[in-house]
Amino acid sequence: MKPSRQQPAVVEVTHPFHPWLGRTFPVQYCVTTGCVALVRCIVEEAQVRSLPITWTDQRRVDDFERVSAGRSLFRPDDLEALRAQVDELLPDQK
Repeated sequence: MKPSRQQPAVVEVTHPFHPWLGRTFPVQYCVTTGCVALVRCIVEEAQVRSLPITWTDQRRVDDFERVSAGRSLFRPDDLEALRAQVDELLPDQK
């Protein structure tokens, strides 16, 4: 399948903890499975791997990310969800 305007020709891995950070790969195709958008990349001559689009330069940047401009490693909603999970695991530690 050829890339279209909706599908990039290549993607760059931008996830800060991924071993392929900074590498670019040709795109085979993009797909959504469940609630996760994936991009199928040709990583070696005959190897194809799937990556979440959010781990690439093709992810959608929302208002929080735009305003924080990389100064915040964690989103407030994610921190609240983490706190709720910790409270469930350690209810007597409040």
